[in-house]
Amino acid sequence: MKKMTLFLAAFFLSSLVFAQTKFEISGKYKTPVNGVMQISYGGGKSDSIPILNGSFKYQGTVEAPYLISLFASLKNIPSELRLTGMSFFVDGRPTIVELDTLTKKNTRFNFIDTKVTFVQKSIFQEKSDLLRSELNGLDVSKDEDKKKAQEIVLANLRRNKSEKERSILISENSRFLSKDKMMDLYNGFSDKIRSSSYGVQIKNAALTKYKLKIGETLPLFSQKDSKGDIFKSSNLKGKYVLIDFWASWCVPCRKDNPNLVNAFTKFRNKGFDILGISLDTKRSNWLEAINADGLTWQHVSDLQGWDNEVASMFSITSVPSNILIDREGKIIALNLRGEELEKKLSEVLL
Repeated sequence: MKKMTLFLAAFFLSSLVFAQTKFEISGKYKTPVNGVMQISYGGGKSDSIPILNGSFKYQGTVEAPYLISLFASLKNIPSELRLTGMSFFVDGRPTIVELDTLTKKNTRFNFIDTKVTFVQKSIFQEKSDLLRSELNGLDVSKDEDKKKAQEIVLANLRRNKSEKERSILISENSRFLSKDKMMDLYNGFSDKIRSSSYGVQIKNAALTKYKLKIGETLPLFSQKDSKGDIFKSSNLKGKYVLIDFWASWCVPCRKDNPNLVNAFTKFRNKGFDILGISLDTKRSNWLEAINADGLTWQHVSDLQGWDNEVASMFSITSVPSNILIDREGKIIALNLRGEELEKKLSEVLL
């Protein structure tokens, strides 16, 4: 009995160990730059990685797969230039990247973009990228395409035995799934997954009452602005407005911000405005990102993260996401980025 007790204790401890996975990230810039790479991961963990002669390396432990974010601060880069970051999933397979800094310009400022080339990806990142490529080109506003997209997502889920991986894939691709199907998938998960951040996102997407639909009038809402005052969406009437859901910790959001600044500068005097709705939880991070990225339009947030009242109301399950409304508050486009946004604004304002 004593041996059995010791065996069970050893097994239990080993299962706890195996729940955590060691990951490794290494990278090299094409030019021998020096500086610091900031990494965020593992439920609030953060660290600094030295970049020496263009190279850096880091090892950590997470419950894989886990989405990590990297932001570089390089020496000898003019202060007016802005560095963007990158994010990707890590697991037991080492991630190896090659990086290149590219100077870009818009009407307000110059900034540094980072071109990322994967020499080796984590196993889960490969799965995620493969699914994204299968869904590429499908238009969810068309019933036939959405049905095909749902079949593709479900086929990928059936091939994946990991609950956590399935929950991530569902959360990332929720727009391709019906609400009933998402709820069925959610109910099939363990309590641990249902209570995780991905599980909460799936449930919110499945239960949200209001469905965004082009041609429909967007319901009115209100939330505190960056000064702590209540801002009402009714104040936006009479303009074409892009309602942008973002967060300071969201790498794709920060990377797209220069495009929003460019569009705002080009069209603001023609009846265009932007309302930023942040899914941050820390006020300081939110305000610092607004200032750093030069986002001079109106901003609101209840600082409840993924539980943001407006985001939940409109079934926002990923960031960046946006809604373009006309002067009467009717939805005319969803999730426009870069050139697509400028093209649409040119159509309606020029």
